[in-house]
Amino acid sequence: MHAVKEFSYEPLADGMLFGEAPRFHNGLLYVSDMIGRTIYTIDPKSGEKTVLAKVDQQPNGMFFHPDGSLIYSSMFDAKLYQLKDGKTTLYTDLSDIMTGYCGDMYIDSVGRVYLDDTGARVLHGEDPSPGRLIMVDTDRTPKVAAENLVFPNALVITDDGKSLFVAETFGQGLLKFDVGPGGELSNRQLFWSPSSLPDFAEKEAAGKMVKIDGGCLDAEGNIWLSLLGYDQFIRLDQEGNINARVRVSGHATACYLGGDDGKTLYLVVNQVPDGESIFTAMVAKKTTCAVGSARVDIGGRYRE
Repeated sequence: MHAVKEFSYEPLADGMLFGEAPRFHNGLLYVSDMIGRTIYTIDPKSGEKTVLAKVDQQPNGMFFHPDGSLIYSSMFDAKLYQLKDGKTTLYTDLSDIMTGYCGDMYIDSVGRVYLDDTGARVLHGEDPSPGRLIMVDTDRTPKVAAENLVFPNALVITDDGKSLFVAETFGQGLLKFDVGPGGELSNRQLFWSPSSLPDFAEKEAAGKMVKIDGGCLDAEGNIWLSLLGYDQFIRLDQEGNINARVRVSGHATACYLGGDDGKTLYLVVNQVPDGESIFTAMVAKKTTCAVGSARVDIGGRYRE
């Protein structure tokens, strides 16, 4: 039995509808309020929110480019935008290649954008179906990097650039790919599954949907995962063992390491009314979002 460290949740900000994709950059926390159609910056000390951008077709994944600009997605019309020096421009149009929504995003050290294609427009009534990973190369040309992913999510790349992790929210669990020198993906493996949780069967029997949503890596190669329906953020070591957790009240949706020393884990927690599916509640704007943090023992290594 592996020892599991417990870290405590502290509230920071609220007043959003459905938060996703937290990022930390130059002393500020960035959060995408999907249903509120707004990207905010949040002061990590005061919790004060400031509107950074309004996204009519709903924001979702975002990440900082090596040039310091913010690349963010517009879900419903499958476009990526670049916010640089206070100006927003179209980065690339993916409407000819996307089959679902733009999901989570990661940008590697040379500027290649990896983006989840959810495979179905679930907020428009479509049933979940296999999606893909899209890679937008440095010349902004998109291509399919991986296929047959059941609602891909939680997209991260290791510091050495050699491994990519992506979760199948409605599939097997957390997958791992090798990353080639040109950004191509190979050697698909199942790294961890929520079904390995000791109380997974009990939760499922009680009608709880225990699924992976967001995630991030720390400096020692551990991966933090947000578990929908489980009210916890958990940390896995490189062998897939749980070695830390943060308990919350609500859907653990997304997380990111930041702060002055990199050891603040920012946590996005969304609330859904009892008895309603998460997608139905999102469409009806019945969800609420709060952002908090936990001080942890291992920081992140993310580009500033």
